[in-house]
Amino acid sequence: MSGDRTVDDQVFGLAFPGQGIKADVLREALYRHRAHPLVLELGRHFGTDDPRVLDFEDTFHAQPAIYATGVAEAERLPPGRRPALTLGHSLGELAAAATAGVIGVEDGFGLALKRGELCRGGNTRRPGAMAAVMGTDLAGIEWLRRRALGHTTGVLEVAGVNGRRQTVISGDAGAVREAVRVAGGEGLLAEILPISGGFHSPLMNGVVPAWREAVNAVDFRVGDTPLVSTVTAEVVTDPGEVRELLVRALLMPVRWIDAVRTVRDEGVHHIRDAGPGTTLHKLGRREKIVRFTALEPQGEPEEAAT
Repeated sequence: MSGDRTVDDQVFGLAFPGQGIKADVLREALYRHRAHPLVLELGRHFGTDDPRVLDFEDTFHAQPAIYATGVAEAERLPPGRRPALTLGHSLGELAAAATAGVIGVEDGFGLALKRGELCRGGNTRRPGAMAAVMGTDLAGIEWLRRRALGHTTGVLEVAGVNGRRQTVISGDAGAVREAVRVAGGEGLLAEILPISGGFHSPLMNGVVPAWREAVNAVDFRVGDTPLVSTVTAEVVTDPGEVRELLVRALLMPVRWIDAVRTVRDEGVHHIRDAGPGTTLHKLGRREKIVRFTALEPQGEPEEAAT
């Protein structure tokens, strides 16, 4: 990689994480960016500027907070240091679209608020859960999924492929818990994620109409930076296509590792993790497809991308 270092430093992609950020990491990011207009607006919306009273396992609080702090961190890049492209993991696609100029920053914040509200409502109607499974490939995950559903009923789907041997599963809470139990019996590392909902699964189907209405109310335009979709793992420049993919992303799995490969295939060999946290940086270091660095100060505890 040393031969590519100069190119990497000059040409980089900018990545934004989704949920799964640990509460203390998110609170630190909110404090660091406490004077940013989006963080101030977040405080007004929730009626408090003290992040210690917010429940960041609740999508209603977590999603707009993650969006606000990710955008705030990205805006600290020096003038003239624009990314060659952007990409986002799940919720992070809103910040990626705003940074790419496809939607306005304020519009993206409004969508993050609405998305968090709808996801909370969807989980209230049908409680779900998510879990990270490490140590096996997609064929192993399908074996695990079928074994778990042989012991219980409900929805259990792949919600995201974060690495060659790291997958997120999602669905009904009982089915996810059974999958974690079966995974342990197979000698795999699996853990329930601190997220209240079965996102990127059919459990979110009931909120799609309201989410589509919210997305359709926002102006989409041709951006000034290419966007890599983590629904299709392709570069997307058409505003209408970006709009539709943001709607579909609520149910579809996150093709993170494929999107990172697309970044590499576009000739970009360096991705910077805008945060909050360094989740994507840590995923990237494990996979070694491109070089990952973090915009935020490092030293946060490990998080799981969802």
